[in-house]
Amino acid sequence: MTSVDDINSLESEAGIIASLIHKPDFIFYSEYLLPNHFTNKENRCVYTAIGDLVERGITTIDPYNIIESLNASEATRKYADELSIEKLNELMEMSDVLARHTVEEYKMLVDNVLDAAFRRDTFQRLKECQALCYNRAETNVEEKIYSIIDDVMTEFSTTNDVPMFKDVVDDCWDEIQSRQGDGYAGIQFKFPALNEYATIEPGELFIFAAEAKQGKSMMLLNCAVDLMKKDLAVLYLDSELNTRMFTARILAHIARVEYKRLTSGSYNAEEAQRIDEARKWLKTRKFTHLYIPMFDQQTIFTAVKRVQHTMGLDVLIVDYFKGSGDGDAFDSYQELGRFVDMVKNKICGDMGICGIGAAQATTTGKVADSAKIGRNASTIAIIQDKTAEEVEADGAECGNKKLRVILNRNGMQHASGEYIDLQFNGNLISYEQAKQHIPSTPY
Repeated sequence: MTSVDDINSLESEAGIIASLIHKPDFIFYSEYLLPNHFTNKENRCVYTAIGDLVERGITTIDPYNIIESLNASEATRKYADELSIEKLNELMEMSDVLARHTVEEYKMLVDNVLDAAFRRDTFQRLKECQALCYNRAETNVEEKIYSIIDDVMTEFSTTNDVPMFKDVVDDCWDEIQSRQGDGYAGIQFKFPALNEYATIEPGELFIFAAEAKQGKSMMLLNCAVDLMKKDLAVLYLDSELNTRMFTARILAHIARVEYKRLTSGSYNAEEAQRIDEARKWLKTRKFTHLYIPMFDQQTIFTAVKRVQHTMGLDVLIVDYFKGSGDGDAFDSYQELGRFVDMVKNKICGDMGICGIGAAQATTTGKVADSAKIGRNASTIAIIQDKTAEEVEADGAECGNKKLRVILNRNGMQHASGEYIDLQFNGNLISYEQAKQHIPSTPY
């Protein structure tokens, strides 16, 4: 007769542990897999430890860290007794052969283990149902059997329930109210005129677009600093500048010292003090800058998950969304669409994170790769230089840049000829809202 213990997937369990030893970030792809789903005790213990280590931001998986992790908590200390350094060393050696190195292979192993766990649990619960059927003294047997089966399906379901609207309307209203403040929903931009059109909201993706070398990255940096001033946790993913170059820009912006003089060292004592104060302030902020020249979905997803676990995360900034026709960050035009979709839905949507990004604009003021980006973006705003005629008509005090909201699923967008006035200072990496021009009206 088959024993419930014979329903297992030991090879897949071993493959999961081996894979996590080499790529612990893969654990973010198995959030529904729990230690009790493993049949092998050693695998169960190691999986528990790796999950704890990754949540703490520790990515070195070795016997010492595994034992220390389990010993750190009263709840898991008993698991440490199940392991020995000798067993763990043997496990490390075997991992070189058993480890899988792609997310797809890892997910397949996870599915195998979950399937075996589902079958075991169902087998056990059906035995309970069998006992109920044999016991003639039992009452409400149908109700009890439904309850037993429902418990199994709920535990192993990887999809969300579909509630009736009456069950969610109050929670939705509470969330709407929680986003209210100063007459706006969500987090405000540093530009009051822009907030009349859109704000920074969890689950939404706001895109700034501009032609090449027209200040996209500088706009994102301005947004990042403004969000830091609001004490929000920000992750800045950068495919353009390494962290040293980004640091020079952000210090120039905060200290208001010209970039060229800051990087060359030709600043005075008072400016040096401002730079030092800017560095000290940055150390108090919940901010992470990651330079990733070649974006890919796996790298971005695991980076976001890691920062979310270790620091918390309110806003993700992506610099920037682009296709790979000229050797840019994506392997193909189709991959760009999948990437934007992943950021909008799996990161912003599923994780409740605010998203801000940048994209390339054409000389005619349209977004390059617009079909792929516009399909997923919540709002797209174009940054453009004002023409000499516009500067003269508006007045110098109305700035040298114009910002137009051209796509907006959450509010108004600009009509042809309408725009927000901005003042851009490239030397100081600075965008400020300028005096707003008075639109001319034809007689």
